[in-house]
Amino acid sequence: MKKFLLSTVIALMALCASAAIGDSFSVGKLNYQVTSNGTTEDYPQVTVTGLSAEGKAISSLNLQIQSTVLYNGTRYRVTEIGAYAFYAQKNLVTLWVRWGITRIKNNAFQSCTNLRELRLASSVEYIENLAFNKCSSLKFVYYANVKFSKSKIASNCMPENSNMVLITSKADLYSAWYAKEIYAFKRFSTIYSNHEAYDFAFTDGGMYVVSAHTTERPNKKRNGKFLLVGVSSTKTEYAPTASSYTVDGYTYDLAEITYKACESNSTLKTVDLSRLSHLKDINKSAFKYCTALSTVKLNSSSTPLAIRDEAFAYCTSLTTFNVTNNVDDLAPTAVAGCSNLTTITVGSLNTRFCDVNGMLYSKDKTVLKRCPPGYRTTIFNHSAFPSTLKRVDVYAFQTCEKVEKIYFPYGVKDIFNPFQGCKSLTTLQFPSTVTNFNYIPWGDLSKLTTVYLNNQTPPWGMHVGSNSSAPRHTLYVPDEAIEAYKKATYWSTWKYIKGGAYDVTTNDAMQTLRYTIHSNKAETINGNSYDGRAMLVYAPDPTVYSQTYAVPDHVTLANGKKYAVTAINSNVCSGGMRASATLRLGANVDSIFSNAFQGKTMLTGLKLNSKLTYIGVNAFYDCRIANDLALPYGFKKLSSGAFYNNSFKRFLIPGSLISLANTCLARNNNLEELVINDPYWAKSTSWDLTKIPTSCKLYVPVGSVEAYKNNEKWGKLKVMAGSYDFTYNNADPNKTIYHMTVTSGTPLTVDGVTYAGKAKYVYHPANMTLESPTAFDCTNSEIDMTNGGSKKYLMTEFGDKVLKWCDQVTTMRVDRMKHLERIGKSAFELSSVTQFTVPESCTSIGDEAFFDCRKLSELMLMRNQNRTYGYRFYGRNASDFMCYAYWKDHYKVYYEACNWTALSGWPSPRDLVNGWVQINDGSTVSTFAITHPVDWNASGLNAYIVTDYDKNKKIASTMKVAITSTAYGGVLIDGYKQNVIYKLKRPSTVPTNPKNLLLGAPGGANLDKFQVGYVFDKKDKYFWKPSSGYRAEPGSAFLRLSNTQAGNTTKVYIDRWLKATGDINGDGEVNVSDVTALINKILGSSTYSDAVCDINGDGEINVSDVTALINLILK
Repeated sequence: MKKFLLSTVIALMALCASAAIGDSFSVGKLNYQVTSNGTTEDYPQVTVTGLSAEGKAISSLNLQIQSTVLYNGTRYRVTEIGAYAFYAQKNLVTLWVRWGITRIKNNAFQSCTNLRELRLASSVEYIENLAFNKCSSLKFVYYANVKFSKSKIASNCMPENSNMVLITSKADLYSAWYAKEIYAFKRFSTIYSNHEAYDFAFTDGGMYVVSAHTTERPNKKRNGKFLLVGVSSTKTEYAPTASSYTVDGYTYDLAEITYKACESNSTLKTVDLSRLSHLKDINKSAFKYCTALSTVKLNSSSTPLAIRDEAFAYCTSLTTFNVTNNVDDLAPTAVAGCSNLTTITVGSLNTRFCDVNGMLYSKDKTVLKRCPPGYRTTIFNHSAFPSTLKRVDVYAFQTCEKVEKIYFPYGVKDIFNPFQGCKSLTTLQFPSTVTNFNYIPWGDLSKLTTVYLNNQTPPWGMHVGSNSSAPRHTLYVPDEAIEAYKKATYWSTWKYIKGGAYDVTTNDAMQTLRYTIHSNKAETINGNSYDGRAMLVYAPDPTVYSQTYAVPDHVTLANGKKYAVTAINSNVCSGGMRASATLRLGANVDSIFSNAFQGKTMLTGLKLNSKLTYIGVNAFYDCRIANDLALPYGFKKLSSGAFYNNSFKRFLIPGSLISLANTCLARNNNLEELVINDPYWAKSTSWDLTKIPTSCKLYVPVGSVEAYKNNEKWGKLKVMAGSYDFTYNNADPNKTIYHMTVTSGTPLTVDGVTYAGKAKYVYHPANMTLESPTAFDCTNSEIDMTNGGSKKYLMTEFGDKVLKWCDQVTTMRVDRMKHLERIGKSAFELSSVTQFTVPESCTSIGDEAFFDCRKLSELMLMRNQNRTYGYRFYGRNASDFMCYAYWKDHYKVYYEACNWTALSGWPSPRDLVNGWVQINDGSTVSTFAITHPVDWNASGLNAYIVTDYDKNKKIASTMKVAITSTAYGGVLIDGYKQNVIYKLKRPSTVPTNPKNLLLGAPGGANLDKFQVGYVFDKKDKYFWKPSSGYRAEPGSAFLRLSNTQAGNTTKVYIDRWLKATGDINGDGEVNVSDVTALINKILGSSTYSDAVCDINGDGEINVSDVTALINLILK
């Protein structure tokens, strides 16, 4: 029993053992011979040596030679078909040499006369001499190889049959071409590529060829790669169930779909590649012309996937195309001609692409890669594209036959040949940012009639050549570039070349306003931050009566950037208006260029803004603007013909103009009021005032009336004073008394407030004709609200004659005008002003500024040492009129008035100027000098003169006085409060003053000119002797003593402010004799000083002082 078991095991081991090199064996229909041993990476190799007995027994043999064979449990790899292996085998009808076999040796199938069809795998590289010689029935050869070698395929390997057909693999674009270069194949009458030349075919309908790359061929350790070369025409769906297939012991990954693999497969409806995790390439034209294909599902594995040119082109049943996350290359032509494809979507995790509005873009949305050919809209407005768009890639709109108009957004820089096959395209618009045009095949654009090209220089590379079928009707370019395009090669062939190219619109309705971006420099305009400036270049014809063109303050691009609209271009409204319209400027428009609205007779309204500075030649020529127009202050240039032949009644030209053309206002036959706020324009005599009525009132600045009247042109109008730059609250100038002229347009900051400049109140005839108001409310600033503006000006002047003859105004509220600098000539002459305070800030009062103000009772001049005074700036005022000047400056006004011509029947002007006092130095006593009599009691002050001096006691004796005369005497004053204004009143009668040792210095004085002068010390209340050269300040007084009186005295005490010591009689002692002297003072029998006798300091001399003195002695 044991022997039996042992022999059985030995026999089984023998059966399982691998055959040795040179051994032969039979499996099925074939005989094999071992040629090499196996390795760790691959199986042992065998050669096919011929048919086995089983194979020979079959009368009509359809033979497949597999790539591997299993014998005694061992797998062998079949690599060759041996020489003469099938020589003259008459039963062989069809032959399929499967993948893995690399060589067919000489005479292998010679004289197989019944062999009709031959399939050779792509692995077959070598076909030796006479391998298929005399196979006289051979008709079709399917050869899956892709690159044939003349050195590997013997020239006589094939039979010499007629009408043989060679079908090569679609795994390579040029396989048929390569085949035709092989001498052995020249015997084939027909050679072409087809999916029927494959290595494998599976139940999914796919036909596959193994990759020709050595590194992609399979072995025991490595999967091979194969390529889909076609799908059976019997299949409506291609949906592989796995990413890999195992055949004959080898595993293959589906890595690629080859060139034209399924081209023109009209039965294929669904392609589901979602399970093909190893797929990396869908080659050119792979599914082109699959007209029934409606569903495509791509895989979303980690393997990057490329979709090549025209891979799904002309799949007319496709409506959507989803680009999965792993697609890293997608040719824009991949979906060309998919006329019903409306949407391309992209997986959110895709790192190369994204979708916007159903179109394919680069991940960062800067490059438009592909618009679906069947896209749902025919007009691409700016909003159809993302704001980040910089480039329109090649073929982006290829075969988009429904597209009629494309308006590219501002920001696009590169246009690379995107319009092939856009048969319905009529209109293209390119913004000024486009700087790179690749060649554009205009020949495909047979309906293209209109192009907006916003480039200053005619570009090369996108011009329409002479051989183009494009109609080339109208080319819109920048206005200033029209002539350049008319002279440029090719561009000159357009029928019409006009201005009107643009960058953006206010919205995407194509009949709205259009703009060109002309600056990308960020700046602040009117207090708002902008990314640059834009210019209006097109305004459509109004179709609705009374339509308003509202030019916006800015345009906002899709990327959020804001551009201030600062200009209106030439010929902006090129069509003929069919309905009346009003143009309203945005707040930032500063320039309107030539011919902008020329000839638009239906333009009946114009709303200007506050920032306008320039209007070009004929800008509103022959319009019918009927509303009043006021050019804002800051406006600089009004060009010739600018408002020729319009219908307005009032027109204002501000003082800021530096250029005023002679013909700018001709033929305005409805003009009733013209305001020109500058005397300069009276110089020229070449003005064209044709049709302007002679009844038109011409308001000019005060002082220039005669110059305008003497002008042979202006003088024909009703010239009168009354020009201005703006009115309060933009009121009708004939219904307000507040008219302002800007004196400086330079911005300034005062007290922390910023102003646009300085301005003054000016004269207008309405000032004297209006019955109200009775008060003129001056303010620190006025706001210019002309045309909706809000410029704040610091008010610093009352202009010449501003309220002359203004009877109704009685009150001037000047206290709020904190920075008044000037009061002009005759500013308030003949007005009814009753009181006026000239603030400290005012440095100039003009001639006759307050002359003949019959109701003016008080003119208060707050102190300004640098102020100048005009001739007779007051006079013939109210009977109780008085002009008050600061006492230290009083003498200036006084002397001015002394030079005026006396007015018969009126007081002398110098007698009408009084001083006013305000002391704010902390003192309680001051010296004072003034050049007019003063009633001190009526003025609310205590005044003292120095009547005597006691040389021995060095005491000056004082006496209180109620009135002082006009003599240059000085006084000591007290009883005043700090920072309170005391107006010095004149007495009705002036008494003769007693002796006074105080001498006044109204204009200041050098004390060296006097014998001995002493200056008052306000703090300690005594006089002290200064050094040589000392000058007393204006309005002060000093103590003048003779040399004898003064002696060597350096200090002089004042009895009133001398502190009482009790030494009444001055003998140097305080005793009973001083009591007697005090009693005599009380009884009136002595003249001791009050200051010495007022012992208790109560201001009175009586018995209480005797008691105080006795107590002092007793102490």
